[in-house]
Amino acid sequence: MCDWNEDGYRDILVGDRNGYTMIFVETGRGLTLLDTLRANGVKVLVAYNSNPDVVDWNEDGKKDIVIGEETGYVRLYLNQGTNSNPVFTTYSNIQSGGVSINWYRVNPRVWDLDGDGKKDLTVGENTAHVFFYRNVGTNASPVFNGYDSLELTNGNPIVEYYGLRPYFVDYNEDGAIDILTSDYYGYVRYYQNTVFPGVEEMEQAIVSNFAVTPNITKDVANLSYSLAERSDVNVEIYSADGRLIDVIVNQSEDMGIHNHAWNTGHVASGIYFVKLKVNTTIMTKKLIIL
Repeated sequence: MCDWNEDGYRDILVGDRNGYTMIFVETGRGLTLLDTLRANGVKVLVAYNSNPDVVDWNEDGKKDIVIGEETGYVRLYLNQGTNSNPVFTTYSNIQSGGVSINWYRVNPRVWDLDGDGKKDLTVGENTAHVFFYRNVGTNASPVFNGYDSLELTNGNPIVEYYGLRPYFVDYNEDGAIDILTSDYYGYVRYYQNTVFPGVEEMEQAIVSNFAVTPNITKDVANLSYSLAERSDVNVEIYSADGRLIDVIVNQSEDMGIHNHAWNTGHVASGIYFVKLKVNTTIMTKKLIIL
């Protein structure tokens, strides 16, 4: 789901069994089929079970496309057009450790799962696992080198049924990213996140009382925190897919209470995360912009 043509409405990209990806745009009166995804003017056809995700992969301000397919490769199409009129020519396979990632019936999702401000790659696949590829490069140039299985709190990996498809969302609105999954048999399961990645314990003595108010706004968000001593402070705003949106603070600040206002008028509506780093301590709060 994304605003494909940047008209302020949410649109949908849908992959089908035959390997095509269709673009449905919202007109204000419902969804209508705009076109089938094309590269070099020709309809993109992957090897069955197209599963697309939309992300600004190289941080150039334009939406790109990642597509999983039945043969197991993860294709990356970089946008050669504009953000409101995407154009694609060719693709490359996303690699890990210099080798193309390959899982049968792969279903990729791009998300900053560990909260470090860099987009990671997570894939569901036919043996019903969810594999996590941590980005060891940069946000604008992701690099992967190996993977881990996402696990439950008891240490067991998430394992379901064939063709598992993960989706990341703050389902219970507690500021932590949860997982919804679907599978070959049609079940939808909800995995609640008990620890938000990148967030350290609030009882850290160096910083306290971190707050974002209101946490649902359409104009201004107020960011506040208390410092126990003079410290190096960095406050950044990230989109839900891990893109750095704005830097609010990047300086040394004195002991005491600090307040900063962020005008949200220049960004699109959606879910954002305010990341506070004080020396080595990191805290994160969710912000919804209407």
